[in-house]
Amino acid sequence: MTVKTQYINLDDTDYVSQQQWAEHTPGVYMNLLGGCRWDPIDNKYKIVPIKYSSVDLTGEKIKFASGQEFQVLYSCLAMDYANKKEVKNEWWEQTNKLVEGYKEQKQIQDHIATNNTDLKRLRKEGALLDKDELDEQ
Repeated sequence: MTVKTQYINLDDTDYVSQQQWAEHTPGVYMNLLGGCRWDPIDNKYKIVPIKYSSVDLTGEKIKFASGQEFQVLYSCLAMDYANKKEVKNEWWEQTNKLVEGYKEQKQIQDHIATNNTDLKRLRKEGALLDKDELDEQ
């Protein structure tokens, strides 16, 4: 599905943020993207900014100008997010799953970085037997 970017101009409105605009505009969906990182400056997890659309984009991929591409994990009407507790709870449940997934990924990467054995290096050093040497034994 091709999705076109729409620029939201808040200059002519009373709204302070895109979120506030979306929550007061019928038919606007909030899309939670699957991008997360840890910011050591303020010690918080940062999630890719919410993207807004006129349709539910759950499962679709959104590509940024930088070339990064993120899948939409959850999508809901912004008005429902603002007015329905169960929708807001589902949004934050999905957000917490994203952060937990990021934490697990970092743990795995850290484990690999500290415990992974470089087989090519060991082979060069002669610490590993190759196939012929194994067959001879």
